[in-house]
Amino acid sequence: MGGAFDFLTMEFFTRAEVFPGSLGTFRYRFRRTGWMGDGEIQAWVYENVCFELAGDAETETFPWTEEGVAALKDWLGRKLTERGTEPYRIPYPPEQ
Repeated sequence: MGGAFDFLTMEFFTRAEVFPGSLGTFRYRFRRTGWMGDGEIQAWVYENVCFELAGDAETETFPWTEEGVAALKDWLGRKLTERGTEPYRIPYPPEQ
């Protein structure tokens, strides 16, 4: 899944302090602290439930620099490969 995280740039992280997202059932969350160039970005990947209920969250912290954002994108790509994804769907009829 090449390029899935190309949208992540230094400037992207100025939009919000916390940013959740997903690629189908692969969920991730970012929290930034500090300022561009000397701050940090903490990233989580987790199962297909809300962040607060996720039992298998993995986290890593990266410097908010060009090199740190590149490392973050690499880490997310590896986690996407490890965990996999499928299109999100609501089962119908509901599972019993």
